[in-house]
Amino acid sequence: MNCTTLGYCIRDATGSWETISMLGCQSEYNFYCSDEGTFGCTFQSQCQVPKRGPFSCQQAGLFPDPYDCRRYHECSDQSVDTPRICSNGAGYSTLTGTCVLPRESEQCIQEQFTCSRSGQVGGWAPDNRYFYVCVNDTANSLYPLMMKCHEGFVFNSYSCVPDTRSMRSIQAMESHTCMNNDRYQCPFRTSEIEYCKCVDGELEVMTCPAGFQIDPKILTCVTDRIYQCSDFEILSCPNVSTKDEYCICIDHQLQIYSCPMGQYFNAETRKCQSESE
Repeated sequence: MNCTTLGYCIRDATGSWETISMLGCQSEYNFYCSDEGTFGCTFQSQCQVPKRGPFSCQQAGLFPDPYDCRRYHECSDQSVDTPRICSNGAGYSTLTGTCVLPRESEQCIQEQFTCSRSGQVGGWAPDNRYFYVCVNDTANSLYPLMMKCHEGFVFNSYSCVPDTRSMRSIQAMESHTCMNNDRYQCPFRTSEIEYCKCVDGELEVMTCPAGFQIDPKILTCVTDRIYQCSDFEILSCPNVSTKDEYCICIDHQLQIYSCPMGQYFNAETRKCQSESE
């Protein structure tokens, strides 16, 4: 029923279902209910039983469950909901369309929506293609209706707008060429350390060096640990083998950037320069 109360369902004489409480857990000693293959109270660092709530299809497609990261919904053109659940116990990722999210990830342990009034609109933080609209379930209860922007659009806190990064990637893929030394989203990226880069007018899949991972928001490899450096300080990147890349320190993390085409990074002057200089 909740983090501390275990219950069961019975059908009354009218055919309606009723929930009956049957066991209480000692939450003051970190004993909580579990819904993952165990019965009763188990010791947990924090409650992992997700909040429950209604779900109503608004569009055709796949949608994340706003309450439980393990669940997602397949909505038909007739707004019929077919609930799904990840069989491996992991959370469902809308970015990959697979069950790969660790149960300790933010999406699984923290509520991803805020509903304080009916009509409130918010972006779905794990994937900005999705957003929600808060509606009344009862007089004192609100829940989110999950929505999705049209293909090629993202939600910007107010409305769906063209995703300029996706449009740039599509244009590059359609023409099979790209400009300068720019980075692009790979259309079939399967790794957290992969991105696409323009090399000699063609998109090539690149891999972030050891100790770096791709930040999909800025399409740049960033370090996964803290460095002692000043904001906007230009440095040589650790573990980087290409000559045209350098690092900029932002919030004590290193971000990899590329020199303009035909130039390389001079570690002594900390500047990009042409080969002839």
